[in-house]
Amino acid sequence: MDLVAHLYAALNVTLPLLLILLAGIVFRRIRLVDEHFVATGNRLVFKVALPCLLFLSVAGRSTGESINVTLVVFGLVATLLSVLLVWWIAPFIVDKPKRGVFTHIAFRGNMGIIGLALCVNAFGDDIIAMAAVYLAFVTVLYNVSAVLLLSNSRSMLLINLVKNPLIVAILLGGLWSYWQVPLPDIVNLSLGYLAQLTLPLALVCIGASLEWQSLKANHKQALAAVSLKLVILPTVIVVCAILFGIEGDALGVLFLMMATPTAAAAYVMSHQMTPYGNLAAEVITLSTLLSPISVTLGLVVLNYMSLI
Repeated sequence: MDLVAHLYAALNVTLPLLLILLAGIVFRRIRLVDEHFVATGNRLVFKVALPCLLFLSVAGRSTGESINVTLVVFGLVATLLSVLLVWWIAPFIVDKPKRGVFTHIAFRGNMGIIGLALCVNAFGDDIIAMAAVYLAFVTVLYNVSAVLLLSNSRSMLLINLVKNPLIVAILLGGLWSYWQVPLPDIVNLSLGYLAQLTLPLALVCIGASLEWQSLKANHKQALAAVSLKLVILPTVIVVCAILFGIEGDALGVLFLMMATPTAAAAYVMSHQMTPYGNLAAEVITLSTLLSPISVTLGLVVLNYMSLI
């Protein structure tokens, strides 16, 4: 397979997602959707559609098939070290009051929506279980880190984690898989219909929620965060993973999860807990639009080197 073929295969993974994102932008501009639709759609994805997808993905496979211990442990350690690294360099880029927000938006990726979509497009439906278990563990670390970075209060940390619908869905799916209880066909089909809403609705909402007006004020800080999120951190982590012996589908999942654009949840938390929500919105905008390029190049390199 030559370089052109690798490029074509990688673009097949990323371009469909970009086109749906662009459709969301167009729908917003022609007023086919509005802010209320975006807010409602995001809640529907986060609280219903995506949890259904994750539950079915984990519950439908054996526990041993779903868990790649090496991948999960490496991902957790890599995420934690990424947080510490960005926290350390942040004062050289932003003012001290923005340190927590900058760290948050530079490491927190949109794994639950774009990450899973990339994994499925690249490796097929069979990869969902591995990616979902990875997502479950790293999501816990994401939320713990976010609360620690953005707030001085720790009292609500455990409650927020327990109430997270993604974590709850994956834990329930894991228990269901462990007990080996078959899902009734009616339940399986009904949850499947809801799960199918996840990708198109989420991507349309992300595209429709992109904001351009605030990019001028903090564009240097935003570009620094995007560079860390899309290029520097994924590159360092993947190189370390290769040296550690991770390869094949596990390496592909690790790269695609680490290379995802900044999650929309980062804006919600930053906006609610700090006065610097605009910086988060800028980084989400830029990283979402640029990620197809960085992900495509990364897939081309990994495929060309026969690592995935």
